[in-house]
Amino acid sequence: MSKETSAMAPASYLHIPYWLWLVAVLGVALSLAAADRARNAAEAEANQELAYTASQVTLRIEERLDAYALILRGAAAFWSASDQVERNDWYDYVGHLQGPHHLIDVEGIGFALHVPQERLAAHLQAIREEGFDDYTVQPAGIRSSYALVHYLEPFKGPNRYVLGYDMFSEPVRRAAMEQARDTGQAALTAKLQLVTESSADSQPAALMYVPVYHRSMPLNSIADRRAALLGWAYMPYRMRDLVGGILREYDWSKDSAISLHIYDGPEARADKLLFYNTALDDELASSSQWRQIDFRGRNWLFGFNYRDPHAVLDQTEAWLILFGGLILTFLLCALIASLQGTRVRAQRMSEELSETIQQREIQLEKAITRLQTIASRIPGMVYEFRLEANGHMSFPFASEGISHVYGGTPETVRHDATPAFSVIHPDDLKELKQSILQSSKDLSPWRHEYRVSLPSIEQDRWLFGDALPHRDQEGGVTWYGVIIDITERKEAEFALRAAHTEAQRFRTALDHVAAIIYIKDKDLRYTYANRAALENVDFDAESIIGRVDKDLFPKDTADRLSAIDRRVITGQHNTEEVVIRDSDGNRRVYLELKTPMRDNAGEIVGILGISSEITQLKEHDRQLEYLAHYDALTELPNRVFFAERLEQAMLHEDRYGGRLAVVYLDLDNFKEINDRYGHEAGDHLLITLAHRLRQVTRETDTLARLGGDEFVAVLVGQHTLEEAEPMLRRLLRVAAQPVSYEGNLLKVSASIGVTFYPQDEPLEADQLLRQADQAMYQAKLAGKGRFQLFDPEHDRSMRSLHRELDRVEQGLDKSEFFLLYQPKVNMRSGELIGAEALLRWQHPELGLLLPGQYLPFIEGHSLMETLGDWVLREALAQAAKWHQAGLEIPVSVNISARQLHQLDLAGRIEELLKLYPELPSGRLELEVLETGALEDLALVTDLLNTCVRMGVSVSLDDFGTGYSSLTYLKRLPASTVKVDQSFVQDVLDAPEDFKILLGILGMARAFERQVIAEGVETIEHGKLLLRLGCEFGQGFGIAKPMPAESLPAWYQEWRPPPSWAELSPIPSNQMPLIAAAVEHGAWRRQLKRALHSGEPHEFTLLESAHCRFCDWLQRHKERNISVFEQLIKKHSESHKLIDELVKEPRTVNDSSRQQAIEALCDGLDEHIENLLG
Repeated sequence: MSKETSAMAPASYLHIPYWLWLVAVLGVALSLAAADRARNAAEAEANQELAYTASQVTLRIEERLDAYALILRGAAAFWSASDQVERNDWYDYVGHLQGPHHLIDVEGIGFALHVPQERLAAHLQAIREEGFDDYTVQPAGIRSSYALVHYLEPFKGPNRYVLGYDMFSEPVRRAAMEQARDTGQAALTAKLQLVTESSADSQPAALMYVPVYHRSMPLNSIADRRAALLGWAYMPYRMRDLVGGILREYDWSKDSAISLHIYDGPEARADKLLFYNTALDDELASSSQWRQIDFRGRNWLFGFNYRDPHAVLDQTEAWLILFGGLILTFLLCALIASLQGTRVRAQRMSEELSETIQQREIQLEKAITRLQTIASRIPGMVYEFRLEANGHMSFPFASEGISHVYGGTPETVRHDATPAFSVIHPDDLKELKQSILQSSKDLSPWRHEYRVSLPSIEQDRWLFGDALPHRDQEGGVTWYGVIIDITERKEAEFALRAAHTEAQRFRTALDHVAAIIYIKDKDLRYTYANRAALENVDFDAESIIGRVDKDLFPKDTADRLSAIDRRVITGQHNTEEVVIRDSDGNRRVYLELKTPMRDNAGEIVGILGISSEITQLKEHDRQLEYLAHYDALTELPNRVFFAERLEQAMLHEDRYGGRLAVVYLDLDNFKEINDRYGHEAGDHLLITLAHRLRQVTRETDTLARLGGDEFVAVLVGQHTLEEAEPMLRRLLRVAAQPVSYEGNLLKVSASIGVTFYPQDEPLEADQLLRQADQAMYQAKLAGKGRFQLFDPEHDRSMRSLHRELDRVEQGLDKSEFFLLYQPKVNMRSGELIGAEALLRWQHPELGLLLPGQYLPFIEGHSLMETLGDWVLREALAQAAKWHQAGLEIPVSVNISARQLHQLDLAGRIEELLKLYPELPSGRLELEVLETGALEDLALVTDLLNTCVRMGVSVSLDDFGTGYSSLTYLKRLPASTVKVDQSFVQDVLDAPEDFKILLGILGMARAFERQVIAEGVETIEHGKLLLRLGCEFGQGFGIAKPMPAESLPAWYQEWRPPPSWAELSPIPSNQMPLIAAAVEHGAWRRQLKRALHSGEPHEFTLLESAHCRFCDWLQRHKERNISVFEQLIKKHSESHKLIDELVKEPRTVNDSSRQQAIEALCDGLDEHIENLLG
């Protein structure tokens, strides 16, 4: 190089334009800026990816917690729905949940039982009886209540040592459990350490609780929920296992692995750290992502970062941009230096290129964000669907909405659409595929409605798809579109269609209704009328629309209808009868029902009218009105009309002081007319007699037919029977006049009863009629063809009888009746052979009443049957109670004559016996009166035989008081004869009663019947009966009637008198001695009466010539001369003293003589006793 040239180089360098340096500096700056922008974009993308991942992980953890809460709610429902959950039940239930989709990374599912302190001992005993001998509460201590781990599955490993742990003993657990108990919701504990943790593998943990309440108990308030608490279903989580399991679901590359820190609470404090998988770099903490969840009031704070943020950031592009920019700057400067003319253009192009790139980047970011936002907001899925030439189908792109549409995820259909097509309804699948093929052939938009059946949803869902097809170079077709859920719209369409169909059916139904139905608007124009309405006005359904009443009816009818409508349109409801003349001039009556119609806002929009023709009904009412007051056969007033007339006449007589007579007429032998000639003849007779009777009564009188052959008349102005007698006799004559019918003369007579008003007592009209009826009945009893005046005294006695009947019936209803039981015993052995049920009435006013004080009133009345049935029921119930107590006591019940003639008595007794199947046969005895079987012996015999076959005993009660017919003993199946107490009580000193008793005993022995003597009042009665061979007795001398509960105790204490046990029946040859004792007793009673009165004629009867005892001794002396001569001798000494008293009456009151006579008599009795042994 020459010196000139070398000198020029520095000169040219020094003369480089300044703007070229400016371009170079600007190029370098732009390169740096572009590199920095690329680096920032990479960092922003990494942060966005971190934010997305943070949101997804947070959502997944929150979903996992909700899923666990749902599982615990299911466990709580399992407890509440079961009567009792055993350990095996819990094991099976949790076993069904142990699967990949239910329980992941949890320690198990447990149940903590709420045990109050007072039930702790019972709880410990129950668990130990299950086989856990060393079961105890951990930690030990006395607390008001416990929350003990009752069940925990899987029950193995460390979980076995948790059994019996009291969760209430630890404050963190207790706080969550009380929250769950009071709210009824799941609750999560704060950070804690599980009891099962070992020091080698210890990690933070948390527990979730769901309360379990007793079913059927209210849960409306906190107090209710605390009272209904049964325990808690709970689930323990080790945070490292729980969160680590969720993080394992993400397939991160080594450089993009996530660092996660979880804190218990809203602050990131080291003591609140629940989980971490790497140490947090404080220098990079600014790029971290923070998320927070709130689970039922428990907050968890999540901190996310990349484990190696530098490895995540890809700065290759930034370096390439930087180096490329520098090279470009260098080349640009060289180019500018060589081509200065292109400097401005190159600079402009560079700026435009940079701006375009920046705008495109911004647009791309906005488009991606917008697309994601739209896809997430669409109620369905946004998708790309591809149909390849070989028929293979797939969804290269599908938004997250696919889970709601097809129940899957985008990954399941990305390469194969079969899972989506598998849930399509079978009836819609073929048509769907055809629509896709058709769209692919002509590239027409694809729009189609179809159903899907998802396993997780019971009801089929309706979907609508809309997409545009595009054919690619390979021959396949791709659609871009959306699929949305239109189930609600389809249901609305179906409902609308059904409503339309129902409306059509309703209109058709209204057209078949006979009533006129129509609708008017607010202007009273017709908007609807059914067929009946159209036929009535000769319009069709179209032409009547918009018409008003004046277009359809005459003016007066239209004006009246319009007046009604104007009232209804103001809000009134109207029911009114309307009379309309039809086209033929006939009068028709309609019942108009009109009501205002309102819209949803309550505004009146029209009138609904229903009109029914009631012309025939009104005519029927008129006829019924006549029939209601007049007899259809005779056209006389009937009972109703007569009652009104009678009340009016009574009011008239009360006002003006007059009197009237009520006449009750009944035809005699009218039934024979009907039976012989037929009912037509009877009707003719009644019509004729009614006409004749009407002719003989006055205009002011009222004659009515009550029914059948009964007539009644009100005769006004009749004050006495004498005044009314001429009219009564005319009525009798008219009734007795023959009536001709088809050649036959029909002849009857009449019986008339008459009463007058007013009377001494105030009366009602129906009472007057009953009085006349009773008097008529008395006239019939007196011989018919006559009249009878009502007798008030007889009526009062009948009313008194009815009152007594009513009072007895009330006593039954109010449980005033009760039974006492009188024992029947073997007087020799003391054995209790039965008890007789005796009815008593504890009257609230009259006190205790015996049967004789009220039974006569109801004898022959149906109330006797009711009372008898009650006694049977009560007595059988008592026999059953005694039987259950081990006392075999037969119960006897008196049966009335009316009961004996009830055909269903045996059936009723059988039904009662079925109520007590445990009772042995013979525990019930029916005591039948002789007179009760008198009316129909054959019927009574059959009935009693039926009862005996059922195991019921029969006895003849009060034998001797009736006819004592041998026929009764022969035919009636009575195993026992009860001697009436009237013969037993006086048998000691009444020879006649003694003879009757001997006769009864003889007949009973002849017929092999057992004998029970009633009325055993004293020890002497028992001794006599035992000597006569009667061992069974009943009476006050043994026991008074007593309540059922007292009888067992009486039987335990009662013993027969010793003298009874020593006696045995005397032989027949000594029977005269017994008779002598009785005869002597009668003589002594006569002697006491004479001594007491002092009358001479009384002593005359005691003289030897008149002495009955002396006469008896003489007549029986021949049977045993020596014995009876001794008795005659001793008795003669008594007569000597008596004769002296008769001769000297002044000595009657001489006590020494009376004592001497008494001593002689006692000596005679003692002598007889000695002779008897």
